Parts: sequence; C-alpha cells; structure tokens
Amino acid sequence: MNVDLIYFSGTGNSYRILDTCKNIFIQNGCKATLSSITDKSNINEDAHLVGFCFPVYAFGIPRICRKYLLSLSKSKDPINTFVLITAGDPDESGFSVNESTTILKSKGLDVTYSDVIHMPANWTVSMNPPSKEEAQIIINNGVTRAKEIAQNILNGGLHHHAFNYPSRYSKIGFYKDYYLFKWLGLSNLWRDFRTDDTCDSCGLCEKLCSTESIEIVNGKPKWANTCEQCMRCVNYCPKQAIYQKGEGSIKGKNTYYEPTFKPLKIKKQKA
Repeated sequence: MNVDLIYFSGTGNSYRILDTCKNIFIQNGCKATLSSITDKSNINEDAHLVGFCFPVYAFGIPRICRKYLLSLSKSKDPINTFVLITAGDPDESGFSVNESTTILKSKGLDVTYSDVIHMPANWTVSMNPPSKEEAQIIINNGVTRAKEIAQNILNGGLHHHAFNYPSRYSKIGFYKDYYLFKWLGLSNLWRDFRTDDTCDSCGLCEKLCSTESIEIVNGKPKWANTCEQCMRCVNYCPKQAIYQKGEGSIKGKNTYYEPTFKPLKIKKQKA
C-alpha cells in the first residue's frame, strides 16, 4: 500500500506526529512518503491512503493549510484519508477538524479517520510554553498516541473527532476569538513583530521561515503579510530577540520546538 503523508508545521509538532505514523506504516510493509505542504503541489497519484496533519491556530487550521486543501485537484476515485490535528490543548481544537474534513470531502476524498493529539504549545509571545522536561513528556505521549492511531488505521479502524466548545470559553467568546484571529489577527499580527537590541543580524529567522515571509533589511528581519504566526522564528532565535509589540520581551521564557525537527536540513534535502 502506498501512503502519502502531508503536513504543515511551525515548530515540529505536526511533522513529528506524521513522521511517527510513517514509521509505523513502513514497519507494516507500506511505502510511505512524508512532505510539507510548502513543498508539494498535489496528492501522489498512486496513493492508496492519504494522511494530513496540521496544528490548530485559534480554533481553526492555519490559512496556508486551508488554501492548500482548496487547491488540491478533485480525486477521480475515493481515497481513504485521515486528518490529525496537533493542539496545545485538545479541548480547544475548535473547527480545525471540521474545516479540514469538509474541504477534503469536497475534493472526493473519503475521510475515514480524524483525531486531535496533544503536543506542546509554542505561542511564546503571549504565554510561557512548557519546560523542556515537561514538553518531552507531552511529546512522548503524543508519539505513543500517533503509533496507536497509525496501527488502528491499518487495521481498518474508523474514528471521527467530535466538535466541542472549549470548556473555558463561552460560545460567544469562542466565536469572537475564532473570527477575530481569522479575519483580523492574521491580517495585522505580522506588523507587531519586533527585535530587541540583542538581535545580531544572524539571518537565521529568514532562512527558517516556513512561508518565506521574512526578509533581512538593513540587518534586521522584516515580516510580510504572508506570515502565518507559526512562531518558528520566535522559538528558534538563539538570542530570544524576537517578540511582538504589546506582549513584551520573551527573555526568560521557555521556548519550544520539537527536538527532532530540523527545518534547515529538510529544506536542503528538498533543494
């Protein structure tokens, strides 16, 4: 069986989950490929099973993921498909699964499995992610869950994640945050990125950017409106020099990226 696995990841959570699934599929005699949506235009024509994994951003999937799914060619024959969502709090996955499955079904794909997996939060500009020790425990549990899901899918298991309103939100608060981020936040938050005086113009943020939204101008990074707020630049900056206006410096906070995720290495392999 040929398995095509496709992800988008800022700091490695969705990558790690699908890479774990890939290993289980291969161990069971499948041929599996793993690609980022930024490197892949369409689903492999010879795929018998397709899997997607995206992070949840403010109760939905990232804008770039939505655009990618909408750009897919319509499948002539139904293909078994699964959708996994990574979330800092699984209770707050919101519309992420529904958004993904609705589009995939419109493309003629048969979504037979969907679920949400807890992975460490990375929104360092406005919160403090877990410590490395705490993060590793969450990662280990997420990997274990991904292995179980992959094996369940191979065994023909069916599962559909049910939508729920987050327990700490009212319905009004839920919809307010969802629409504010979707229609206003993404349009403006990229303008709020700043660097403090510890920035040494190394240019790593520009090289790492998942959407090529950073350009070094006069030795300092400048963000563009294609920024997805994936927090890769913030969490990988060796000086912790990047922050957002109104939130203050991240100095002294925990930063987070999945330890096995090497975006520069992956980029070089694709080049």
